[in-house]
Amino acid sequence: MYFITPLFFWIGVLAVVPYLALVLYGAYGCPEQNLKDKYNAKWALVTGGSSGIGAAIVRKFASQGLNVVIVALDDATLSKFKETIVAEFPKVEFRFVGCDLSEASGEIYLNAVKESTKDIDVQILCNNAGFITTGGYADIALKREMANFHTNVTAGLTLTHHFADEMLNKKLRGLITFTSSSAGFIPNPMSALYSSSKIFLTNFAASIAAELAEAKIDVLVIHPSPIDSNFYSNAGKMSALTSAQKFSSPPSVIADTICRNAGKIIVSDQGPITVVMKIFMTKVLDWNVFAEIMKLGLRFNGDYKAMKVERPTKKTN
Repeated sequence: MYFITPLFFWIGVLAVVPYLALVLYGAYGCPEQNLKDKYNAKWALVTGGSSGIGAAIVRKFASQGLNVVIVALDDATLSKFKETIVAEFPKVEFRFVGCDLSEASGEIYLNAVKESTKDIDVQILCNNAGFITTGGYADIALKREMANFHTNVTAGLTLTHHFADEMLNKKLRGLITFTSSSAGFIPNPMSALYSSSKIFLTNFAASIAAELAEAKIDVLVIHPSPIDSNFYSNAGKMSALTSAQKFSSPPSVIADTICRNAGKIIVSDQGPITVVMKIFMTKVLDWNVFAEIMKLGLRFNGDYKAMKVERPTKKTN
């Protein structure tokens, strides 16, 4: 019994201290880098680049002298952003690919991207596009759920495969980033697909980071703390999300994080909310136990009660 307390103490120290050291290094030990100079690059590509985090990344890259291909829905938001960004950076070249990243096969948008980039070398790829759908998984139309999945996951896989292949064949240095989420740290009932898709991105990014390291193609995946963006327009009235929005930071902090952490670390937990969630949800609490707690406790949650769909009672003769 005497040895149990010190044992748990040292297990906790070994779990938390190296993690906090890496967080502090990423936040304070990495000065901002000019990615154009770092990768000897002329072009970057950003998905979801017409608003929110994506637009902030585009502005950051343009301020460093990078030309940018902006991939986003072909809608009024893209049209307005096109006028704004060209006026802001008249010396930078922009290309705009209006397309739907929720397409299942990826063939249409991939062909559009290939056509727009066939004469240039894209050495920085930011897989940023994504959105959330809230409600019970089986209560939401499958078409919507699959559109959410393909936007969050399939598009990133498709574009990463294409541009990583291009950089490897041409022996170019480069950077591939993914905008993930701290929602992936825990089970997320009533937004099950979002959290699952984000933890997939994190694991995928960490895996290919090792594969591409020798070729000097860096991979960075970011878990943002709440960011003030259009993300919340798809979040419905979930109290957890509306509360998080009150503590949100401007999208520019993610663009700054990319420029600091590129090539320095693989996984960047940005902001105090993400760091606290990572410690308590993955290092203090056990994931399996938390899943059981979630199953038992969800029925008492206000959001669950508000969004639960009452299904008709089956009549029997």
